[in-house]
Amino acid sequence: MTILRLFCFAVLLGVSFSGAFASENQPRVIRIFGAAYLSEMKPLLDDFSMRHPEIKIQYRWMSSDDLDRYIRERKAPQPDVTISSVMHLQLGLVNDGYALEHQREALNGRYNDLVLPAWSQWRDELFGFSFEPAVIVFNNAFLAGKPVPTNRIELLSFIRRYSDELMGKIGLYDIRHVGIGYLFWSFERQQARNYGQFLELFNYHNARTFNSSREMLAALSKGEIAMAYNILGSYARSWQMLNNNVTITTMSDYTPVIIRTALINRTTKNAHDAKLFIDYLLSSSGQWVMAEQTNMPPIRSDINTVNSASYMRAQYAEQLKPLPLDVRLLVFSDKSKRQIVTTEWENALKNYD
Repeated sequence: MTILRLFCFAVLLGVSFSGAFASENQPRVIRIFGAAYLSEMKPLLDDFSMRHPEIKIQYRWMSSDDLDRYIRERKAPQPDVTISSVMHLQLGLVNDGYALEHQREALNGRYNDLVLPAWSQWRDELFGFSFEPAVIVFNNAFLAGKPVPTNRIELLSFIRRYSDELMGKIGLYDIRHVGIGYLFWSFERQQARNYGQFLELFNYHNARTFNSSREMLAALSKGEIAMAYNILGSYARSWQMLNNNVTITTMSDYTPVIIRTALINRTTKNAHDAKLFIDYLLSSSGQWVMAEQTNMPPIRSDINTVNSASYMRAQYAEQLKPLPLDVRLLVFSDKSKRQIVTTEWENALKNYD
């Protein structure tokens, strides 16, 4: 376990005093806890800090499951804002009363519902700010001279054709410990007719399991594995920018998509600035920073870059299968449902690491 995993605070510059919000000895502070790597969030945090130098940001990274437990166990200090790509855990927190309502239109009339899609928010308490597909990633040395599969039928054939080379070389999220892995696999289990065939092939090829995107991508770059299955696209693209030895592809028949969300914690002592940060994430300024400086696709419909929800939904409507940001997600949080999915997965992958 790395120091980053245990405790990753990124304190950005910007402290001043304002009588309405702080005394002379108490600067304005926002605690943001996120299951999003600091490297992905830093351009947004830096830009917000530049725009609001009177506010100090403390950012702490946790895995999605750890973050959910931390909030539910009411450990101190509690965050003011919680960010995660694991939608069912976020929606579960809202449903169980851990979130503070934020009616953005009442606070600031600049927002237009036409550019913030209704499907990206829930009950004025959970706010989607990025639209992120799952992807398949290959090691380039392994892929050399081989056709890149473009759908799951081709991928099944590809795995069978290069079976010897892929023995022990397929990487998966460990769905017992990785929230996004569990969410992707549970949703695919509902939607894809051939998920059972993938389980059989993963078992036969002694697929390796990983507890984070970084671990899996590092193993891929080193050649320890040849293929990473259903990895979060934003992390894969960021890795590819720094390591030119991987190839990213999506499946044209079925690509699950998550909405990365933020909520304001009900326990916050600084609701004003927490709301200000949510407003920034959804603003044109914040979303353009995402489009130009990160690999998280912005949610606003008036941003139409290649790496945006608007563009992807227009170009790949039949391919993309977004997870719904509504009460249907709660089935994934049900303990009995999770046990069924996990037990099935463990039984099929009986030779997992």
